[in-house]
Amino acid sequence: MQFEEVRDVCFEILRALEGRFTTPYQICRGIERTHLDLWRRLLREYPSAPGQPPMGEGAGTPFSPASFVALALNHFHRNGQEHLMKESFDSTDVNFVGVDPGFKGGWISIWAWQ
Repeated sequence: MQFEEVRDVCFEILRALEGRFTTPYQICRGIERTHLDLWRRLLREYPSAPGQPPMGEGAGTPFSPASFVALALNHFHRNGQEHLMKESFDSTDVNFVGVDPGFKGGWISIWAWQ
């Protein structure tokens, strides 16, 4: 899957948040709700699996839909998408009540459309 395939949908979801920041995981939940065919393709190409993959297995490929979305947003941000804003926070010892953030521990990118 190419980054451009999720570009418009991700930007649409971010614009609807009117400047509020969100995580790639939450963007994926939005894709699931509003663009089911795209969501199914993401799941087929980047299936999440429990546990940690063996060292080197799948090197260079995203391991979940959320990691693919995060990489895509980073790509757009680095390549001059001026309205796309990125911040990061350390999620160590942070619990999201009622939300499974996917990635647990370390730095998480959060995104907004300004």
